[in-house]
Order: sequence, then structure tokens, then C-alpha cells
Amino acid sequence: MNLRRTLATLAATTVVAPAVLLTATPATAAAAIAAPAPVTAPAATDPFASCTSWAQADRITTELLGFPTRLVAGTWSTFTFRTVNVSTGPLKAVGANVDVSAWGAGVPSARLGLTVQWYDRAAKKWRPMPTRVSDFATVSGVLKPGARSDVRMRVMADRRSKAGDGFAFEFARYAGPDGVCGHAGTIHEYDFVVDPAAPAPKPTPTPKPATR
Repeated sequence: MNLRRTLATLAATTVVAPAVLLTATPATAAAAIAAPAPVTAPAATDPFASCTSWAQADRITTELLGFPTRLVAGTWSTFTFRTVNVSTGPLKAVGANVDVSAWGAGVPSARLGLTVQWYDRAAKKWRPMPTRVSDFATVSGVLKPGARSDVRMRVMADRRSKAGDGFAFEFARYAGPDGVCGHAGTIHEYDFVVDPAAPAPKPTPTPKPATR
């Protein structure tokens, strides 16, 4: 299933590769963080266009809250992408991506179709997550020190998918107002299974009138 393609994937997302941490389940310490502060909507222009350098400094942490352990083909499952500003200064913007892959059970070559979307609160609509892990959706504007950003996301396996196994990784980057940008220094792995969609019920035949 080529499960350990993480280093190559991460290298594709970063200019300066950060340290990598893979865990089956992310730490739940974020539950103790204060309630999310209001987040300024992302600017219309690309806030990362003003980056003058990329640093190793870990200014943010990320995790996926409530990511499903089981997907039913053809049905959306929601979760939350959480970013926390752990630095002492504000951030101008946060970009995010979630890489999901799944294969048919026992058939590594049979890759299943998956779709990930994020909810744009400013536009009040669902938007597709970039399909390349080197691309990011700008999901948050200004994030003050200690503040967090929670973004609703959802994932769905194609309705025609058969039983399979999959995994997901979250990626994030930040833009500092000082022109220094960077990536989250850790990522996490989330494993899940895919169940086929329940077959549609067969229509009940209309009884024919009795003949005499």
C-alpha cells in the first residue's frame, strides 16, 4: 500500500524540510487550550506571496479532531483541522492540506477515490482541498499568540468504492508578518477503513390486479 511515503510527501510540501513525527493518534493536550479566538478572514490575495524566507522555527501545531476511523462509501464524514499558534507573535495566515489515500482490501493496486473539502466560513460554502500535497488552502487569517483556528472539513470515499484500508496526514504552513514563513514541524497519521455503500433497496413490484 506504499504506506510509508511520508518523507517524500513532506519534502514536496516544504522549502526547508521540518522534523517529522508520525503517531497513530495525536496528543489530546490541545483540549486544554482556551476557546478559539475570532479569526480574521483570509485576504483575497495570497498572503504567502510576501514570504521573504522560510524558517525551521515551529510556530504552529496541528491535529485532526474527530477524523473518522471508518468511511462508508458515498457518505460524507466531518472532522476538524485545528491549528494553534504556539509562538510569541501573531501570524498573518495559515495554510492547510489533508492528504488521504486508500486501497482495496488485499489489493494494493486498487486505489480508491477519495474527496476532501474544507468549509469557507467567509463565503459560506465548501471548497475542495488541493489534490497535490505541495499546495495549500489558506484556511485562516491573522492568528494571535496562543490562539487556535478550527476549520470544518469533510471526507468521502467514492460511492462505487469497495472495502479497503487507508490513511491520512495533515500538513500546514504559516505566514509571519515579518515575512518569515514556515511549516508545522510535525504531522500525524490517521488510519481508517472503507466500507462499501449499502445496496439500494430493490423496488417492490406493484401487484397486478387479479383477473377473472
